[in-house]
Amino acid sequence: MVNIVPLSDTVTSKHTGGVGENFDEPFVLHLWPSILLRNLLPYPITYKLKDSGDSAPEATLKPGHSAQLHTAVINQSSLALRLLDYLAQDWSAEYSLHSDQEEITFIVFQSLREEEEEEDGGGHGRYRPELDIAVHVKYDPGQTVVAIHSPYWMVNKTSRLLQYKADDIHRKHPLDYDMPLLFSFKPRNFLQNNKVRLMISDSELSDEFSLDTVGSYGDVKCKGKYKDYLLGVKIDASSFSLTRIVTFVPFYLLVNRTKHTIQISEEGQDSWTQLSPEQSAIPFWPEKDTKKLDIKVEGCESPPRTLDFTRPENCLLLHLDNTLGGIIVDVNLSEHSAVIRFSDYHDGAAPFLIINHTKDQILQFHQSSQKETEEKDELEPGKAVYYTWTKPTGSRELCWKCSGYSGTLRSEEVRHLLCLQRVVLFTEEQRIYKIICESEKAQLAEQEIILSLWDVGVSLVNNSSGQEVSFIGITSSDVVWESKPKKKSRWKPLSHKDADILENSFREYIESGPIDNGILDLENSFQVSFTPNGTDMRILQPYDSPVRRNFLPAVKVEYSVSPRQSAYRVQINRIQIQNQLPGAIFPYVFYPVKLPKSVTMDSEPKPLTDISIVTRAAGHSDISRIKSILNSVCLHLYIRMHRHVCICVLVLFCQVELFEKDIEYLMTELNHVSAADTSPISLYEYFHISPIKLHLSFSLSTGGEDGLKAKRDTELIPVQSLNLLLKSIGATLTDVQDVVFKLAFFELTFQFCTTQQLQWEVIRHYSKQAIKQMYVLVLGLDVLGNPFGLIRGLSEGVEAFFYEPYQGAIQGPEEFVEGMALGVKALVGGAVGGIAGAASRITGAMAKGVAAITMDEEYQQRRREAMNKQPSSLREGLTRGGKGLVSGFVSGITGIVTKPIKGAQKEGAAGFFKGVGKGLVGAVARPTGGIIDMASSTFQGIKRAAETSQDVESLRPPRFIHEDGVIRPYKEREGIGSQMLQVRQKSCQSCITSLASACQTGANLSTNIQSFSRLK
Repeated sequence: MVNIVPLSDTVTSKHTGGVGENFDEPFVLHLWPSILLRNLLPYPITYKLKDSGDSAPEATLKPGHSAQLHTAVINQSSLALRLLDYLAQDWSAEYSLHSDQEEITFIVFQSLREEEEEEDGGGHGRYRPELDIAVHVKYDPGQTVVAIHSPYWMVNKTSRLLQYKADDIHRKHPLDYDMPLLFSFKPRNFLQNNKVRLMISDSELSDEFSLDTVGSYGDVKCKGKYKDYLLGVKIDASSFSLTRIVTFVPFYLLVNRTKHTIQISEEGQDSWTQLSPEQSAIPFWPEKDTKKLDIKVEGCESPPRTLDFTRPENCLLLHLDNTLGGIIVDVNLSEHSAVIRFSDYHDGAAPFLIINHTKDQILQFHQSSQKETEEKDELEPGKAVYYTWTKPTGSRELCWKCSGYSGTLRSEEVRHLLCLQRVVLFTEEQRIYKIICESEKAQLAEQEIILSLWDVGVSLVNNSSGQEVSFIGITSSDVVWESKPKKKSRWKPLSHKDADILENSFREYIESGPIDNGILDLENSFQVSFTPNGTDMRILQPYDSPVRRNFLPAVKVEYSVSPRQSAYRVQINRIQIQNQLPGAIFPYVFYPVKLPKSVTMDSEPKPLTDISIVTRAAGHSDISRIKSILNSVCLHLYIRMHRHVCICVLVLFCQVELFEKDIEYLMTELNHVSAADTSPISLYEYFHISPIKLHLSFSLSTGGEDGLKAKRDTELIPVQSLNLLLKSIGATLTDVQDVVFKLAFFELTFQFCTTQQLQWEVIRHYSKQAIKQMYVLVLGLDVLGNPFGLIRGLSEGVEAFFYEPYQGAIQGPEEFVEGMALGVKALVGGAVGGIAGAASRITGAMAKGVAAITMDEEYQQRRREAMNKQPSSLREGLTRGGKGLVSGFVSGITGIVTKPIKGAQKEGAAGFFKGVGKGLVGAVARPTGGIIDMASSTFQGIKRAAETSQDVESLRPPRFIHEDGVIRPYKEREGIGSQMLQVRQKSCQSCITSLASACQTGANLSTNIQSFSRLK
């Protein structure tokens, strides 16, 4: 059995003849199987189709695979299912195929192993174990998709017996079972806020916790008779969104990367846990609340060293005897685990290398927390020693005394390195001191390479739908020529005419390959002196003044190398990401904020980001020594997204093979789940990321069009995960407009860490920063008028009112007047624009709700497109509001007639009555929405007139893709023509719809025919 779904095709031709003559409407016939069965369980299942009139053999469906059931008949056929090798046994169930199934239902699998029959606790005889499995049903045009899945996969990596309890559910998870346990709450409680309680080994039940918070990390404490168990819990969404993967790990993990056998024990306990050399992560279950570990190494005669395992440690060197030297301990803490890792000594691990370069002075030193009665360390003249803390749990401060002088030192205060080792040098010779200081200075480069790109563009194209989804443009700055008149301290830009003449002449001069300075007479009576390197240029006539040329390429990469260091620098001037889908709510997804006029006038162009990396040689060591990583520009960005563009980008990069990655993740060893990575370690002398300021806007509206919407919605893995997440947010939130997140800088100094550890530190820092500012999401809701934006606009206006005149007064009286004008405009713009913007967002949210009542997606899409085009002035805002008001009244009245006709064409009699209801509702809702939209557009015009910021311009029109689907070099003419045809096509479709409606109602056709002819 094959279902046929005809869809109208769009054909563009120069010669179509008259309307209704020599023109047959084309259709594309889509052939679909009646049922598509998907196995979204990590175990294979078998299925056999019953009651379909044809006895089909039993077939096996592997995990993550699908099967087409061509002979299935809805409301007649059923499936005999068997779940294979789950908990070392098979399970069976039967599922009937119906046309009116709910989206998610449950079927009960029963065990097929007779010896597993158990006595019912209620005394009602014997029964077989049962298992609740969920079935997700989706009715698409032409086929029904049936997905068999489990709401939760429980993964046990604790090496202990786990038990889960919720209401009348009790499941045991064996300690040696590597595959996930399929878990589900009872069907009657499935949609409620369900929580579960956990038991490990012989412990009591833990407190209740939720399993639905995807992306969360935490810990669960289970109290036992002799000790408490602390477990880490990690909840992830599967690639197909219907299942949550819940992983349980021991909170404390031990990793031995050394070549020695290590034994650990809690302080005051006699039981020791042994770690073999190069052993992977093993669980550690503290019995007491001492928070300290005793550590000893096999073959070491020194007493055990004590460590606080609840305190983060980075490269803590534990001193052993003279035979073994020392070992390094790292304690990495996260929300769901604490990894205690031991590794062998490497260069730079000791806090200090102490050198006594005096002639006859004995150096005394000790840890500041050391008692006065304890013996102090001494270092004779001409000797050196590596020093580490005697008591790792004590203070991290070194006290010293030498030749009547004394002081204290912390490791972070020592800046001089010998290869990778911090060095503390005591010397009486000033010459030695100067040599050491000179060795740390930057060296002149022996070789330097500079690569500049003027403009770079990246186009994201979906080949299946034949659409350009997004365009990423990296652009260079404008060329600005400035002069500095006498007795003026501020550089002033030249006029556009003079700047163009200077630029053309300078380019001709450079292309000639000059060696010496050149003096040229220009068209505008200017006489200028150009230099080959572009510095020290002057205007000689009609006045004498220095002149400079400011320009930044789109991307500039610099590389320099010297005997002891290498330097890399990357400058990116400006990045702009455009949404190229038609009808986009936010045409510009990502772009930087333009700096205030007073800043741009007083300084050279600044790049969006400036990243510098300096690496220095570390002698014979293989460890990288990174001198400096610096993001020197404060990032000030706009990010504007809506649900549709998120889905389209997700479709580009997500593949069905992600299900296999879910299975691979389940089979990873415990040390891979933990933070015990084996990536190479590096010394970060200085790592800095400047503050980031984000203006975030997000819309849950659909927005935009694409040619494969129906097909995209049927793709389970790429799209439904985001859809489910955004729908759950949309139940409580409306659109968010222009909320500001301020993320503080991140900095590390003199830290040994791997790449993965550095990534986790950065992610943890910015996650905490974002969580602290979640209140701005609520205060930025459109339905509340975005009060946060109102307050911010007022504060920025007041700040500019005082700042701009102050900046001008520093430069001179003329600049003070200019600064005063800028300050007053900013103050008025912040006050008036803030209030108007708040009113506009409140009325816009109200009108959006009214438009939703009409249940007309086409009308809502047209309204969104109109409202998202911001008016450039108050006049345009008033004009657009008036048009929206008239359009609301007209469409509301005509909808009483057209909606029943359209409904009858699509769904027959039932559609006719639906159309009657939509028409009557629209007759009231559309005029009401038009009135509210008029007020919203007016307030938008007022806000735009009060603003001082500049509009963002499009880099280029969307790419036109030919019918053959081949991606060709971009042509701007084709892109502009494609945009014009899309607007024309919409107008043609509107007239054709009106023409068809008029034909069925017997109205006068002459007006419609004339209007359609004009469009042709």
